[in-house]
Parts: sequence; C-alpha cells; structure tokens
Amino acid sequence: MTFLNPIFLWFLPLISVPIVIHLLAKRKSKLIDFPSLKFLKLLEQDALRKFNVKQLILLIIRTLMILLIILAFARPGLDRGTGFRLNSGSIDLMIFALDNTASNQSNFENIDRAMLENFSDELKTKGFNIAYCGLTDLQLYDTPDEVTAEFADIYHDDFIAAFDEQIDLDHYERKSILWIGDGQDVRDRMEELSGWSKYLLITPVANDAAISNIILPGQGVRLGDTYEMTIDLGRSIESIEALSLELLINEKRQNQQVVEGNKNSVQMTGRVEEAGYQSGRLFLATDEANYNNQRHFILPAEGEIPVQILRSKQIPDFWKLIKSSVEDQQLNLDIRVMDYAEIDNMDLSRGGTVIVDAADKLAPYNWDRLETFVGSGGQLILFGNGGSAMMEIMGFKSQLIEDINPLALGLYLTGSSTKTFNSTPLRTIVDQDRLKVFKRYKTEGDELGETWVRYLDDQPFMGSRNLKEGRIVWFNTDFGMSANNLPVLGMFPTLIIQLSQSQAIKAQTDLYNSFVGDTLHFFPPPLASENSPFSVQRPDGTTDYLSPDVNYVLHYPNTNLPGIYKLTRGRQVLQSIAVNISNHEAQAHGPVYSFGDTDIFLSSDASEITDEILDQGSSLALWSFLFLVIFLLWLAETYLARIKATWRQNV
Repeated sequence: MTFLNPIFLWFLPLISVPIVIHLLAKRKSKLIDFPSLKFLKLLEQDALRKFNVKQLILLIIRTLMILLIILAFARPGLDRGTGFRLNSGSIDLMIFALDNTASNQSNFENIDRAMLENFSDELKTKGFNIAYCGLTDLQLYDTPDEVTAEFADIYHDDFIAAFDEQIDLDHYERKSILWIGDGQDVRDRMEELSGWSKYLLITPVANDAAISNIILPGQGVRLGDTYEMTIDLGRSIESIEALSLELLINEKRQNQQVVEGNKNSVQMTGRVEEAGYQSGRLFLATDEANYNNQRHFILPAEGEIPVQILRSKQIPDFWKLIKSSVEDQQLNLDIRVMDYAEIDNMDLSRGGTVIVDAADKLAPYNWDRLETFVGSGGQLILFGNGGSAMMEIMGFKSQLIEDINPLALGLYLTGSSTKTFNSTPLRTIVDQDRLKVFKRYKTEGDELGETWVRYLDDQPFMGSRNLKEGRIVWFNTDFGMSANNLPVLGMFPTLIIQLSQSQAIKAQTDLYNSFVGDTLHFFPPPLASENSPFSVQRPDGTTDYLSPDVNYVLHYPNTNLPGIYKLTRGRQVLQSIAVNISNHEAQAHGPVYSFGDTDIFLSSDASEITDEILDQGSSLALWSFLFLVIFLLWLAETYLARIKATWRQNV
C-alpha cells in the first residue's frame, strides 16, 4: 500500500480522542442499598450491561471513523502486484510531450527539468515506463535535457504512428501523455489519442504582438527606387493598443512607425540605397514572446526580371527579334538569348524564367538542374518533346509526332485559362483561328496539369503544371515555322511578357525567402578562378561547408534557426536567403482558458497535474471507497446514538 499524501498520517494520534472522551464521561457512582428496591436489582444489572455494550460499539465506530478520515485524506492505494497484472512487465506508459516549437520558446527554456525528473522517478516507483519527446519530431528520449528547442512548425500530428515505431504500445494496458506548453493546437493534435489519458500543463502567453507575414513588392526594384511592402500584424489581446514597427535594410535603420489601434495590416515604405540584394529586417518592440517579433526578407534590387532563352538556330533568328520587340517597350525584363552549348553558363540563381525551344536537345543532367530550379520557384517554358526526362517531370505517358491539317482542326481556350489570359490577345487569335499548328505531339493520358488551350479533338496544345514552388508552361508542339506560326504572331511577345511577369512575384519571393525546416537551394555562378570551398554562414555566426552536386547546385537542409543564410566563397557573398518561422507559428498567441468538452485534464498548476496523474496511476485508489465506508459508519453511529436505553423505560 502507498499513500499519495502521507503527511496526513501524522494525525493518527487523533483516533484516541473518542477513547479519552469516553473515559472522562464515565462516572463512578456511590452504591446505596435500598432494601425495598432489591427486586429491581437483577433488571438493572441486565439493562446496564446492554447500555455498556452500546457505548462500546459507539466508541469503536467513532474511533474507526476518525481513523478512516485520516487515511482517506492520506489517499492510500494498493500497488498493482501479481494480483493486478497479467504479465510481469510494466503495464503503464507516461510520455512527457514538451512543446519545443517556436511559439513556446520562452516557456520551453523555463521548464523545471529537475521537477520533471523527480516526478518521473516517482512514477517509475508506481510501475510507469517514462519517455520524453519534443513536438517537432516526436522522437522519444530518456531525459528532458535531450529535447532541444526548435523553430519549426508542428508538422508531426500522427502521435500513435510515431510512438509505435519506437516502442510497442500494445505492451501497455494504460497509456498517458502530458503536454507541457502554451496550449496552442492541442485539441486537434490529441484527437487521435483515443483511449489515452491526456494531461495539459499550460503556461500561456498573455501579452503577445506579432509580425505574421510580409508581402514584398510585386516587381523588381532598381537602385534609387522607393517601394512599398505590406506587413501583417497580430495581437493576442485587445489591450495592446500601439505597436512600434521598425525597418532595417542591410542593418541600417530606414523607417519607423507607430501602429495605432488594432490594425491587422500596414504599409511601410523602403528605398533601395545600395545595388544588389537588399537584406531586410522588420521588428516590433519586445513583449512576453519575442520569437515572432521580427521577420527577415531578401529583396532583389536588380530591377529586371531575368528571362533566359535556349534557342535553336533558325533563320531568321526569331528570339532575337522578340528580344528587340520587348526591349523597345522598356519593360522590366532582362532577356538573354543563348545557344544550347551555353547552357552550363546559365545563371539560375536569379530565378525568373527559362525558355527551352527544343526540349529534346537537353541532356539528362540538364533536366535535373532545371527541375531543381523550378522546384525553388522558377518558371520553365517548354516547346516540343523532351524525351524520357521530360516525361518523368511532366507526367507524359507517351508522345507520338503527328502532322495535322490546320484548316481541319482548330483550337479553343479552356475555362481555366480565363484568369491567366483574360487581358491577352491569345483569346482573340484563337477565336479568330489566326493561330495555326502544323505539327504536334499526340499524348496518351491526361497528366499534364492545367490545360489552357486544346484542339477541337480535346488533345492539349498549351498548359501549365506546378512543380513544388515553381511552374512549368508547356507547348505541345515545336517552336518554328515548320510546326506553327507562333514566331510571327504579334501576340507572341506579349504572351512571353505576361507569362514571365505573372510568375516573377512568386519566383523572387520563394527563391530568396524560406521557412525554418526548408532545404535551401543555392545556384552559384561558375567561378573558374576561385578554388575556395563553398560555405554557408548561419544566423548564429557559425559556418557550414558544402559542395555542389553534379548540376552545380548546392542544397542546405540545416535551417533550424530564423535569420539570413549567406552562401560565400572566399570573401565573396554569392547569394543570401532569408529564413523565417512559418506563418502559422508566427501568429500572435494568447491565453488558452479551456478546451470545451474534451477529455484533456487542463491546469496551469504543476502540483495539481502531479496529483491527478498519481491519483490515476498504477496503484488502485482506495480513498473514494474509504469515504463510502465513513458515510455508512456515520449512519450507523447516528442510529445507535438515538436508541433509548430500554432499562430506563422500564424503571
């Protein structure tokens, strides 16, 4: 037997109180013989004997009641030994889930780990198996010190699957989890733990303001340009009336403003004072939760959206003519035309758009490099059949060359093209049958993503497919007068402009701005004269060295901290990427008061949680049974005390 509150056992001497009272109340009477009453002697002795028996029973009951009350408050329990177990191993499991995500950073550092270890030691004496884990990976550890703080979002919500891979859950008759954190997202994350005992030790953040997101300018900016960005803000409580917001560019203060009231979104103006990429930082005045008070960003200040074209040799050189046409319009496009032999000199670090007018001329390693480029936010425009490599990327099941009669088979725009080409002459020339196609690749299967233009026999002509953060735009025909009349249509340069600009916003944002936990992709320009190794400077000042893959792309996965990651070689900074905590984790988190009708035991008091867990632990609780016995004894004592002595009635 064990006692959860053994301090109450010090009150056991109180059981002597009824005995003392009984002895003090017992009076010694002087015997006087009355000869005339001798006939009542025998009756009196019998009645007194009955009265003394009743008093003795009441004494026993009252003494037992005091004993049981003391024992009940001491909360006794029977340890589950062989009489309660079906096997000799432990049947109880307790997992301490420590909230090590970004939103709980301040609380996580202040967790009393010594208290946790003492508590776990106490649970082990009750037959529990103990394990610790962080919410970011659900990896089980033996001690709380092995769980480290992470700025990643809570991606792992399949608790049972994650735990079952590490331990045999079926071995345990009873499973419990104690979530220690700020209480965010608990209800949704614990729904799957059916049959588990769930406890939440909550330390809420009561006063939190946050920068939850930044929307950068939609077009490139040049040296000397003034630009405007949108900042999304949040407050946990309405009492935060004014926020001080400050903008730093290349660590120089450039703007500051006070946000009055409860505005959720504000605009702030910046200026490009240095050429190249602008490293920016927005931050609020500190509060109780500093993790979401700042956001980093990289703003390319090259002014023009890069468009790189790999062209086949044709007479006339249509791409050169298109380049001249676009440049005459003084648009923010930087068009570079190169032969396929120059593909290794392409600078993919700038993002933007790459146009391949003869996909079948690309080697497999070129496809790998372009696939990484698109996945990082770039746009790839393809003409023609790319062979097996393109099939793998695009999802083509098969392609067969087919000559068609343009007079017999027309084209039409699908409903999905309305958004993209609502203001483009493409609709006009399709409707007027001005676009003529003489040769196409007939496809079997429809795994091309979103189709924008189809033939009247429903074969696809043009469409797009998203690949991770980027987009592939495909034409199911070759580029050139032998396959179609696209090169000589006046709308074609406009089409290229619109496709390039529509993707530029997303491409530039995603290429240079990522989230904690993302793998960063660097596209360094080839430097033949530089023999120094590549390195990544982390926000905490440490450096990691890495090497490019076969496609001359560097991949860096160790993004566990928010801040600016710089790719360097020697003393030269080649590329910078801003890493922030996810928009979800950056939201202003307020106090959590309840979870409604849930089976989670919620408290902010560690001792209350401890008592509840121990009360429901591996020992069989007896205190509730004792109170029932006390109640029954009270009823018996009340009944006996009210019974009048029969001898008095007969006197």
